[in-house]
Amino acid sequence: MILIGVLHLEPLPSSPLYESYEIVFENALRDAKALAEGCDAIIVENYGDKPFLKEVDRVTIACMSVIAWEVKRETGLPVGINVLRNDPFSALAIAKAVNADFVRVNQLYFASLSPEGFLEGKAGEILRYRRFIDCKAKIYADVKVKHACHFVSLEDYLENVERCLADALIVTGTATGKEVDVEELKTVKSLTNLPVFVGSGVNADNLHRYVGLCDGVIVGTYFKKRGRVDVERVRRLSKLRDNLIKSNK
Repeated sequence: MILIGVLHLEPLPSSPLYESYEIVFENALRDAKALAEGCDAIIVENYGDKPFLKEVDRVTIACMSVIAWEVKRETGLPVGINVLRNDPFSALAIAKAVNADFVRVNQLYFASLSPEGFLEGKAGEILRYRRFIDCKAKIYADVKVKHACHFVSLEDYLENVERCLADALIVTGTATGKEVDVEELKTVKSLTNLPVFVGSGVNADNLHRYVGLCDGVIVGTYFKKRGRVDVERVRRLSKLRDNLIKSNK
């Protein structure tokens, strides 16, 4: 089971709550090093840029690229990119610049209604853009992404996933920090041969529920303590993951 830690960036330049890029940069590297104490990979996300845009501006791309490059260099871990709210083209551009390993796409195919507006799946354009810029990053696609209302069923998503050339799937709860429905997770895992990740709500108390049902977990909220990544929580969850895997063999 792969453990991916989420690096929640503080507000970047041009976002409403922005204060200092130097502080954002320093805190990002500090959190990344803490995540590296137990995670197998790190995904960089512009979490502080609320309210989110459906397409970010150039300064966001530039700032995320610099941070992601340094995170990869300092930790030596695989790095992913998620540009909120649903900007896979910017994520792929950053991934190309920093040689990232994967990008997360909240709405790769079909469509949903989010607080930021209508999120349209553009798999055809996204995959062609990845090929055009010769980006090697894999695409991790959300299935019924959190913080959104969906117009099709879970089964509809799974029946059409092969048409969209995703490299992995992510199953989440309804909102940040919300647990995943185990029955939904089982359904997804049983109907696809792609790697499946749990994308929200994972903590030390419920990790055991997901062992054997997914290929990895993406953890952000649980690792936080007073706004910063707590290295002890990272180590605790990593050790628990290892112990659970051994006990299930």
